[in-house]
Amino acid sequence: MKAISIHPEPVMEILSGKKTEEYRSWTTHYRGPLLICSTAIKTPGCISGHAVCIVDLVDVKKIAEDSYAWIFENVRCIKPFPIKGQRRLYHVPDDRIIEPEAGEFVIEDGEKVVTEEFWQDYYLSLISD
Repeated sequence: MKAISIHPEPVMEILSGKKTEEYRSWTTHYRGPLLICSTAIKTPGCISGHAVCIVDLVDVKKIAEDSYAWIFENVRCIKPFPIKGQRRLYHVPDDRIIEPEAGEFVIEDGEKVVTEEFWQDYYLSLISD
């Protein structure tokens, strides 16, 4: 799967669904599933150095010279795993990406929502103090 590394604070906003755009100085023709990875910068209240979720990259809009808004939809939790970030888009083998299994999520308004137990087991322990 294609992946992108982003600073920890915006990654947490993407994970929570609050942030649906990411601004870059470069564009891509790629559209589709995108693994969101948090850089290793230690940031209080954030997860650092891990792949944390999948989004669908649905569009890239030019907003100014050398400024692009990457539009994300459909955030999906995964079982986070350590990863070394890279610049630009890069490839992460699909077998490293594990989505929640039956019993680890519920369906709310037609969307998969991970259970509190999943959140505690896989995300809370990774959040920096």
